[in-house]
Amino acid sequence: MDTIFTLPLSILALFQLLLTALHLSPLGLTISQALRALTANPASKAVVATFGLVLAVLGVSSFVELYHGAEKVKQGSLRGEILATVDYLRVQVSCVLSLSNLLILLLNLALSGKSCRLDRTEKNLTAMQRQVKGLQTEYERVTKADKGAAGGGAGGGGSSLAAEEAAALKKTLDRVIGEKEQLQAAAEAAEKAAKAAEAKVTAMVSQIKGYDKEFDRMLDENKVLKARLAQQAAAGAAAAGPAAAAAAAAAAAAGGIPSKKDD
Repeated sequence: MDTIFTLPLSILALFQLLLTALHLSPLGLTISQALRALTANPASKAVVATFGLVLAVLGVSSFVELYHGAEKVKQGSLRGEILATVDYLRVQVSCVLSLSNLLILLLNLALSGKSCRLDRTEKNLTAMQRQVKGLQTEYERVTKADKGAAGGGAGGGGSSLAAEEAAALKKTLDRVIGEKEQLQAAAEAAEKAAKAAEAKVTAMVSQIKGYDKEFDRMLDENKVLKARLAQQAAAGAAAAGPAAAAAAAAAAAAGGIPSKKDD
């Protein structure tokens, strides 16, 4: 895999980690709604799907290269080739970055969906609570009117009508209370899912930090291999003559392994 993808993938990983952290901030609902609206649009959804497919292809291609490199390591043909070893380390970094970006992308989409569903559930629950209070007030009014009509001897017809209305309101109230309990259960389940998603985010952030340490370790190995390569090139050129030594030194300086900032 070409190392030209290393810097864009690193920047993309940092951006997605920032987006994941914003999900846990007070702006989390706004971010979730924006991502939800983005995936609701067919054109934007196609772009996101294509982006995820590209990351998956990059990760798979890097994994295939890692597999072939591992075969060479088992055969012992890679130990003497310093440039091949450096390329193998670069492929490891690219594979880690590609798969990490893909996982964080899927995690952000899942977090946005959970947050939006939880927000809708809370709004429905609030509206249901208002409806229940209104029905309770209406039921108390009808019950008081029924008692007043019965105490004043207003007549059997009016009392029967009030009783029927009160019974109908009671059935409606019982139904609404049942729906309220269901919504509360759904809200609790959504809250548990959100907490589980937050735990996954925390674990993912810790894993990315570990990847960053591994990346630093690989850069250190690259520097060591670069020094060894320069020494071997200088030794071979010295044996060939002063002119060849100068050419080898210039080639080694021009083809140096980029640092972490260059990637």
